[in-house]
Amino acid sequence: MILCDIGNSRAHLFMDGVVEDLTIEDCLSRYAHEKVYYICVNERAARKIVKKAPRWIDLSHRHLLETSYKGLGIDREAACLGVEDGIVIDAGSAITVDVMEKGVHKGGWIWPGLRALRDAYARISTKLDCEIRSDLKLDGLPLETCDAVSFGILAPIVSLVRAFGQGKRIVLTGGDAEKIAAILPEAQIDREVVFRGMMKMIKDNETC
Repeated sequence: MILCDIGNSRAHLFMDGVVEDLTIEDCLSRYAHEKVYYICVNERAARKIVKKAPRWIDLSHRHLLETSYKGLGIDREAACLGVEDGIVIDAGSAITVDVMEKGVHKGGWIWPGLRALRDAYARISTKLDCEIRSDLKLDGLPLETCDAVSFGILAPIVSLVRAFGQGKRIVLTGGDAEKIAAILPEAQIDREVVFRGMMKMIKDNETC
């Protein structure tokens, strides 16, 4: 079984227990003629799949998650299905945070991704064009501009996640998972969480 999670900029493929990150074009060119179960939040990529990959099976309409949230993206839904209890953080082009309790989605929020946040500072002034320091200590006030930029980006992430976490398991996925893990050492990186949710969608459809 081949599973594919297509985001705004990359495709994440799961096959034979291995997760592979590809460009969307590479993924389509290599697997266009295979049977692939997929979810997609990228409308342009979705149109290409319909044209180039007729064997691909879209799971985007198989909603299983119990939630009152309106407009929850299918990628977030799949990640939440992969976690019964805890906080799910997907750190990609956007950073999404979702809270799960006993299989029920309680709600969540969205930040721009780390690259987008860094670019926003750089557009304000060249003096704020700084690399994000995920090794920065967040228990004291910064005394240098680039540290202040990193603090301004990272400290709210840590504070809000811990405020809603309070003893819950924290699961990280996405391209910037390692950077977030550096400031949230209690979190666990899980590259397969979305794919576990997708497998639940497939299994549910087979039993209907």
